[in-house]
Amino acid sequence: MPDTQQMKTRLCLLSLALLLLGTISAAQTTTVTLTADLSSKLPTGTAFTAKDASGKIYQGYLITHRARRLLRSGSMVLVFTDPVVPVMKDPEGVIHGGNKMRLLKLGGSLAAAKLADDAVDGALGATKARYVAIGVSAMLTALQKGQEAKLHAGDTIEVVARRAP
Repeated sequence: MPDTQQMKTRLCLLSLALLLLGTISAAQTTTVTLTADLSSKLPTGTAFTAKDASGKIYQGYLITHRARRLLRSGSMVLVFTDPVVPVMKDPEGVIHGGNKMRLLKLGGSLAAAKLADDAVDGALGATKARYVAIGVSAMLTALQKGQEAKLHAGDTIEVVARRAP
């Protein structure tokens, strides 16, 4: 019997500890609002500021990678100089450009390839027209840039206090 009582006591204490830890971690999260537009087109090291509901100003800088050819999207990382870190879906805190425009551009290049195929089908024949379509599709895909990562003034970001090392 004493073993069951000890197990119940330990289970209750463990549950209480987990409940307290969950409450403490939720209380440390703060919502901040950006004061200016940010983009992956900006140079690395560009300073930015954000403000929380109480009016406290948080400062930081950007680490950016511009969008590149072959539909590679841009990205940026918000690095706060204050002792906070952003809470994001990406565990590394990277903000990427969207996929919607990438898919639209890819679909557009395939549609242009089909139009090129149809345009030269009568003059070159069906087999050679397919090679023209492949070339047009490859050229358009290679020349198009991906989407830049963007955040607008007024967007909110969740931040949490940085842990001591």
